[in-house]
Amino acid sequence: MQYDVKSAYATGDGAMVAYRTRIKSVFYAVSTPGTAVVFYDNASAASGTAVLTLPAAVAGQHIVDIPGEGLLCENGVYLDANGAAAVTLFYG
Repeated sequence: MQYDVKSAYATGDGAMVAYRTRIKSVFYAVSTPGTAVVFYDNASAASGTAVLTLPAAVAGQHIVDIPGEGLLCENGVYLDANGAAAVTLFYG
């Protein structure tokens, strides 16, 4: 099934998508290695079900492509950026 893919950009914690969607890909930059980047199936807080946890132990730019139809987030997507300086989320 073909559908539009959108993107959202963040430099800190916050809601990235406020409605049901699928995470398709993530690009993130780590300037100071630290705690993992976590995406939650929640549109308003870093709580509930963590659907994707990405390491931030190595400085640099990282891209993660999600296979198939992506990760379903019924309630939206909330980012807990932790060690990431910037995150671009591709969803649809």
